[in-house]
Order: sequence, then structure tokens, then C-alpha cells
Amino acid sequence: MINMAKVLYNLCKRNGTVMEYSITGSEVAELISCKKQDVYNSTSYGQMIRKEFYVEVVDRPLSRTKDLTLLLEYDRVCREILERCG
Repeated sequence: MINMAKVLYNLCKRNGTVMEYSITGSEVAELISCKKQDVYNSTSYGQMIRKEFYVEVVDRPLSRTKDLTLLLEYDRVCREILERCG
């Protein structure tokens, strides 16, 4: 069984106030007593949940390829900075 990283969301009120930071979709659904599908519809289509809340994605897992690409780029930039600074 593969352990997949979960997407994290901010739960916001209609006026833009963030109620909860960096929680999973299941936690959002439990916190405001809605279906998980409502959470995903809010992030995907901008739908309000119960006309009071919306959810925004704050942390999305990357693929192994993208992770590797980012790490290689970071390593390259670090080496370049070290070479220039002595």
C-alpha cells in the first residue's frame, strides 16, 4: 500500500476570514458538518459551502518527478551562490 500525501486547505468564511489553517479535506468536512464532496467542489469550482464557507488549497503534494526537479534546481542554485561568494 502506498502512503499518499494529503492536500491541505484553509477553511474561510464568506468575508475572507480564515477559520482554520492547513487542515485536510476530511477535517474541513467534520468541522463544518458537510460532505467531503462539498469541500472538493468548493476548491475546484469556487462553490460556497452552506452559503457561508469556502475552501482554498494551501499545500498540494508534488509528484516525485517535480520533487526531484525542484531539489536539483535548489542544489544547482546553492552551488552557484557558493562559487560566487567564495
